[in-house]
Amino acid sequence: MVDEIDRKILNLLLHNGRITHEEIAKRLNFSRPAIHQRVAKLTEKGIISSYTAEINWEKLGFAIDAFILATVYTKDFNEMIDALLKLEHQDWIVLNVYRVTGKHCIMLRVKAKNAASISALHDQMLKFVGIVETYTMLVLQSRAVTYNELERIED
Repeated sequence: MVDEIDRKILNLLLHNGRITHEEIAKRLNFSRPAIHQRVAKLTEKGIISSYTAEINWEKLGFAIDAFILATVYTKDFNEMIDALLKLEHQDWIVLNVYRVTGKHCIMLRVKAKNAASISALHDQMLKFVGIVETYTMLVLQSRAVTYNELERIED
């Protein structure tokens, strides 16, 4: 699916989504058109799905990174997920909502300003019909994918 050169391209893009094809070509000792073609193929295959900015949430005042698990009784999980994604407040941001296995069948990834913000979010969630319990895990440390992880992807 991907070869060593593709993995190197992906690694460079992971570390800097704005890197030019010219710079990638220079670093990998390839021509710019060859890199352009490889990136186009990776995009066409859906391996590269988007280019996004990495936001420093702490600088925006959101010091807490947390996962909230919820026990939910509902017949329409998609409706519940859509409703949770729409939860908005100046003190928290819902980044992702996942449907997962286990006792807690919904998991949210949120950024919050402080503990009171997490408490207020819990209160809002428990007003939803079908959410019967929440459980919060605060992130103490996180690490992103690096080239070492990409090396494990087979050709």
